[in-house]
Amino acid sequence: MKRVLCLAAAFMLLLSGCAATGSDVSDFAPDESERLVIYTSHKEEVYGPIVKEFQQRTGIWVEVLTGGSNELLERISMESEQPVCDLMFGGGVESLAAYEDCFEPCEPEGAVFLRDVGLSEDDLWTPFSSLPLVLIYNTKLVSEDELTGWADLLDPRWKGRIAFTDPT
Repeated sequence: MKRVLCLAAAFMLLLSGCAATGSDVSDFAPDESERLVIYTSHKEEVYGPIVKEFQQRTGIWVEVLTGGSNELLERISMESEQPVCDLMFGGGVESLAAYEDCFEPCEPEGAVFLRDVGLSEDDLWTPFSSLPLVLIYNTKLVSEDELTGWADLLDPRWKGRIAFTDPT
């Protein structure tokens, strides 16, 4: 019995060394001036390798917060008096335009090579990829001359007949 109690006491002593010390990862994070906070709507398999390489090349610590494009843009808007985010990575131009007052111009190195592929003229955003927004319709239900552009979708007859991806 004495042996069992000694083993139990030794085991408890061993476990107590594994207890939390009260410090967490943020205790080891660098000062804000030495880190970059990114909000992204991309999946980890997209942003992960980019962040990893950036950290390796620059030594800058990166914190990533994920969410839907509109959710993150709304958060940026709410934080506009005391910004947390340094960089928004994701979201389409159509979403970013609605929040342009939340962003500051930034001309990235090499921007001259990007002008032809869609860099914003006011330097508020830089393209990562080119994803076109297109109108697709069933030619058995809609004739070619009924939909010729985005403005045609404002016609009340299309109400309830339009589908669009949910950016969240």
